[in-house]
Amino acid sequence: MARNLLISIVVFLFFLPADSKGAEILWAQYCQHRDGMKLMVHLDAQPTEPVSALVTLWIKIDGEWQQLGSQQMYTLASAALFEMREWPGHREVEYKVTCGDSSLEGVFRAEPKAGSTVRMIGVSCLKSNGWPWKEAVEQMIGQEPDLLYFAGDQIYEDDYGSEHIVAAASEEVPDGMVNYLEKYRKFGQAFRDLLKDYPSIMITDDHDVYANDLWGKGGLRMVGDRTTGGYRCHPNWVNAVEFTQTGVLPDAVNKGPHGDGIFAYYTSLEYGGVKFAILEDRKFKSPPSEVLAKPVLPVGYKSKRKPAALEVVRDPDFDCRTLDRDDLQLLGREQEDFLRKWSANLKETGGIGAVLSQSPWAHIAMYSPTSADLDSNGWPQSGRNRALAAIGDAPVVMLHGDVHLGTLFRHGREKWNDGPVSYSLPAFSSGTGRSWAPLQPGLNRSQNAPAYTGEHTDRFGNKVTVYGAENGLNGYGLIVFDQKNKEITMEFHAMDRDRKPFRKEVYGWPMTVKFQVLTFVAALLLSPRRRVFRS
Repeated sequence: MARNLLISIVVFLFFLPADSKGAEILWAQYCQHRDGMKLMVHLDAQPTEPVSALVTLWIKIDGEWQQLGSQQMYTLASAALFEMREWPGHREVEYKVTCGDSSLEGVFRAEPKAGSTVRMIGVSCLKSNGWPWKEAVEQMIGQEPDLLYFAGDQIYEDDYGSEHIVAAASEEVPDGMVNYLEKYRKFGQAFRDLLKDYPSIMITDDHDVYANDLWGKGGLRMVGDRTTGGYRCHPNWVNAVEFTQTGVLPDAVNKGPHGDGIFAYYTSLEYGGVKFAILEDRKFKSPPSEVLAKPVLPVGYKSKRKPAALEVVRDPDFDCRTLDRDDLQLLGREQEDFLRKWSANLKETGGIGAVLSQSPWAHIAMYSPTSADLDSNGWPQSGRNRALAAIGDAPVVMLHGDVHLGTLFRHGREKWNDGPVSYSLPAFSSGTGRSWAPLQPGLNRSQNAPAYTGEHTDRFGNKVTVYGAENGLNGYGLIVFDQKNKEITMEFHAMDRDRKPFRKEVYGWPMTVKFQVLTFVAALLLSPRRRVFRS
């Protein structure tokens, strides 16, 4: 059996001379998808000081370490990527990676059987506040997840006392990667014990690529300020950064390069029978300069802090529906087509799943009750509605990060409650400056529910039905996929100001979405503390 296991694993590796110099192994992360496995090993080498570091992968069979092969470190990312096909995902396998005298041991967990319950932890917005979050990580391990989801902003540009280097030219990329890795290694150090033993899905958001808000414009370089769209850093830097975080995902649907040379990673993943659509709703999004030439401000507006931002409409009387055009993009046409096909396939197979993206597709987090932020994925409305139409009535929930605010709501496209339920994860450790604070009470609220719940129209005219919005509270999510009963339950696990877990009942959570037919007919049942939707 041991020999059969080794034979069944096809590893695509480059074998290099045994005298290659070593580097210290910092952490590892991996992801399983159907019969495939990808493992990334992160090292302490510096991109400005190239070394020839060879990483070797071993697995334990019948109590003995068996060598699978070796892979050369990708110098710019200071990481080595292993890809294995025909992987025996149904069984737990102990693994070890070595580089010179350095080693790290972990576990490739047995994938849950199709039809079973899959537990996924969701994390977003990881500023350095409270680092290394020891108590929170220990609590996560104790919750025995099957899968991890890091929804973006794993790092912020100016965290950990680090300077902020923008690699705009190709010759600046190595120094820029040293600057980025100084921060990303803090993230890896904090989550090392989770990442080495649990499969993870990781996507990037704006701060990961050194953008304070991002309208990627199809992967183009920025030629003006940020509201003109595009990336301010060199494509080689962007690609190396995204490789360090998303390199273990299944192969991209259309890697590209896109625009001025930036790769894409949007893809699909199946784990334990649960299907995930992994999207990029920053990379292809149109910029505010497409519809605005100057900030929209009320008469007499003055800012004491800094000039008014173009992307934030401050005039409460301005009709933001006028900012929409059919040619404006959220996901881009190719990604919309992928999502449409993925959703249709999910319905045909009779399973359940989730759509994972950077930011919720509504203006659910405000700087003020009357502001409208074009960084929100409630804009552009036509692109948002096409994306929701691509999902249709597929049996999914949507999971996002970005907005620093935990919310539960349901999208409406043509009418209220004709779209999927969305959970925007709370900020794990960043500040919580945004809030959901509508001026008018929501319609059709449940009995004794807060006024901010119920049916609302956001500042861009999108229909949303809000079930929970916990302003000012840090935490993370736990999402439970019960395939047998076709239910998805979403939980909120709170953290205090020191970013340590504490027990708190959060209105609206836990919420369970139960799929009974292929079209949504939502009804509020049971108590306000546990909301169940049948669909």
